[in-house]
Amino acid sequence: MDSVVLAYQKFSTPEAAQPLLALLDAQRIAYEAHHSRPRFNAVLGTTSAEQFVVSLLPGDFTRVRQLEESQAANTPSNFPSDYYLFKFTNQELWELLSQPDAWSSHDVALATQVLRERGQDVSDHILHNLRALHTETLAAPNPRPTAWIVAGYLLALAGGVFGMGIGWSLWRYRKTLPDGRQVPGFATADRAHGVRILWLGAAGVLFWVAVRIMAG
Repeated sequence: MDSVVLAYQKFSTPEAAQPLLALLDAQRIAYEAHHSRPRFNAVLGTTSAEQFVVSLLPGDFTRVRQLEESQAANTPSNFPSDYYLFKFTNQELWELLSQPDAWSSHDVALATQVLRERGQDVSDHILHNLRALHTETLAAPNPRPTAWIVAGYLLALAGGVFGMGIGWSLWRYRKTLPDGRQVPGFATADRAHGVRILWLGAAGVLFWVAVRIMAG
């Protein structure tokens, strides 16, 4: 696949991804599937677990999600009476529908059914506006990681490679939105700090390498 693909959905096992892969094959939608390696984000302080990732062209994100929801809505599912979604309040069900990327297509279909049975108007227009608002909220930059910025400068001055890792994360971290768009994870000023930390870290590494050579 020549065009750039982005992670659309992540699964704990390849078996769990089979319904989605079967749908993509049936619709002849291009995709890539692979096991991801654990990755550490220095600024967010998180390590991603190994997962089975299905990636799509960004322009296919919305279409595939609609296909998944349509398929789930038309597939009979026997949920037990004590299934956890039946205990959700209307507000919680609406929140679920606003972020379908965080839930299974069957849960989204069931939430829609339950709300309609409770007399709620779950129209396509309302869902579109609700999801658009959620997407724009996700697109907002993360809060400034002041402590990590300070740590990045200090570690960069000390010639630490970890400081450069913080700088790289501030500068290059991107968020993939439910509609396939990618946006910077941090504000412009924070990304500028990342670039400065990178350059300072590189200079610090070269300085300490030179000192060791001269001392040797």
